[in-house]
Amino acid sequence: MNSNPLNSCASARFAAAVALCLALLLGVAAQASVESEIRQLVRGADLRSTKVAVVVMDAGTGQTLASINADEPMIPASNMKIVTSAAALDMLGSDFAFDTALELVKPAAGDAVGGVTLLVRGDGDPAFADPKILKAHGTDFEKLIGQWVEAVKKAGVKHVARVVVDDRVFDQQFVHPTWPRDQLNRWYCAQVAGINVNDNCFDIVPAPTVNGRSPRVTILPSAPFVTTRNRAVTADADTFWISRRMGTNELTFFGKVKHHRTEPIPVTMHDSPIVLGRWLADRLVKAGVRVDRVARPDDGEAFGDTRVLHQVRTQIWQVVSRCNKDSQNLFAEAMIKRVGHALTGSSGSWLNGAAAVRTAMRKRLGTTGADIRVADGSGMSRENQVTAKALARLLTSMHNDENLRDAEGRPVFAFSLASAGREGTLRKRMRPLAGRVYAKTGYINGVSCLSGYVFIPHPAGGKPRTIVFSLLFNDIRPPVYVHRVKALQDAIVAMLSQKLTPRQRVGG
Repeated sequence: MNSNPLNSCASARFAAAVALCLALLLGVAAQASVESEIRQLVRGADLRSTKVAVVVMDAGTGQTLASINADEPMIPASNMKIVTSAAALDMLGSDFAFDTALELVKPAAGDAVGGVTLLVRGDGDPAFADPKILKAHGTDFEKLIGQWVEAVKKAGVKHVARVVVDDRVFDQQFVHPTWPRDQLNRWYCAQVAGINVNDNCFDIVPAPTVNGRSPRVTILPSAPFVTTRNRAVTADADTFWISRRMGTNELTFFGKVKHHRTEPIPVTMHDSPIVLGRWLADRLVKAGVRVDRVARPDDGEAFGDTRVLHQVRTQIWQVVSRCNKDSQNLFAEAMIKRVGHALTGSSGSWLNGAAAVRTAMRKRLGTTGADIRVADGSGMSRENQVTAKALARLLTSMHNDENLRDAEGRPVFAFSLASAGREGTLRKRMRPLAGRVYAKTGYINGVSCLSGYVFIPHPAGGKPRTIVFSLLFNDIRPPVYVHRVKALQDAIVAMLSQKLTPRQRVGG
């Protein structure tokens, strides 16, 4: 028996080298295999001149399993929300909360001569009076605003000289200059302000009356200060639509109404801080409190001594989840402006927000962060550019961040994304993969993207293997349509799940 320690060391080094070579060979083989199948699926889809970029990674090992045009700058559409929400968690902190406060400018007791000043102080919260979040908490807009009215009455106020809406946390560029001008009435192009309310939309509900006559149209929440023109008719079809004159809240109703609608039609509002102020003033007047006017602060006006009458706090995870699951553009845009404010101390804007996002990405991704071009937070702008490699590495980094885990050690960022077959924008897609795929969809004209996670179950019930993917498709043109690209994305994810899931052994 050879007991020479030098020979033993040499043998150990040789064994380690062999193991390393085998691991490298297996890794190369795995990448070649997965990448080959993806290429076959792409070829089979016959996407013509569509640009394709794909990266698949193992989040646990960092191994790349597929790389196709990984460094190609691509328009990410709503996959940009992954970047924005990650930057917000980094810049603001995972325990950050937005605060919207109703304050009474002192003197606090009774009415001052000429009336008191009520201050609505905004923090950029996109979720303030969001109908979905309010419903989850068992309340609605009228109950929330009613709490404000009761707080004012309880303070003994009978005359309000000014309702001041302080939205200076953000600038007053409500609409990004590169958003599609013909879609600014649509909910996904809602304006972005330092005070947001009801997703910055009016909800419109038309109802038929008598054929040939105007339908009955209800605005929710009730807004008597909104100017309307009803040019719609009750008829044998449903073609009702709404126009809002830019720069105003003047609404005109067109088309035909046949049926009672079960869901309202949202139309964007102009200048949500002033709208909230008018809503509050209207409800105060109805409760017997006189209100003279609604306004913004005077130039340079400061409010030193105030008394908080009511405060609404929204945890950042609620905003991130609503943003990523439901692809709510307003939420992403509020986050990018809010990180701009956090970085500079000045009013948040798309300009300083983009700088803050780039700062966060450089810190998290190093040089790969330079592959991200930031125009807006939601991905509505076609001037955003991201590589598949940058998105995959960002998703991997977020998954492996120990600061972003729940009490059970699970990666919570993944669960902020839509869940295949269950909720969010993936609730009708990949139903056989329910509970295993969490991803962010993305679509604007000519662009379809899907990036996220596939959780591969452990054969013995241990910790699942996490696969990260980024599938970006640009320049989609007829005869290729988005539904074909989505089907391809789903097929690629299904292949990853099937191929990478360990096979159960049969027999001994």
